[in-house]
Amino acid sequence: MQKYGKAIASAVFFVLTAVYAMLSGDHRIDPEEWVAIAIAATNAVGVYLVPLAPGYGWSKTLVSGLLAALQVAATVILGGIDPDEWLLILLAVGQALGVGWAPAVSDNGVASGGKRNSKPAAGGAERPVARTGD
Repeated sequence: MQKYGKAIASAVFFVLTAVYAMLSGDHRIDPEEWVAIAIAATNAVGVYLVPLAPGYGWSKTLVSGLLAALQVAATVILGGIDPDEWLLILLAVGQALGVGWAPAVSDNGVASGGKRNSKPAAGGAERPVARTGD
């Protein structure tokens, strides 16, 4: 969880969005709901693929936030906001907040969120902890 927390959080909200699309309204996935599922899936994949670069520990959160904003815009533009759509908007915001809150460590040792890690460098010496914003 410490290494993949952000990706796991984003994937959970992707699944919740897909379940919402299937169970809400007429229990069929309409074109607007397919767009929502596609954006949530892109969010999950994007958060997994984007590395945490030194000095840019908030990069995964930025990707998730931008895609959450796109989700809200698509919801408002494609179908308008009715009571069912508010839950979709809350799921999009939750996905971005979950990614921002969850911990992650990239293969380069940069950590973001939660507990910060330090990995031993070659020769057994401790490397300083990477302090990055989230």
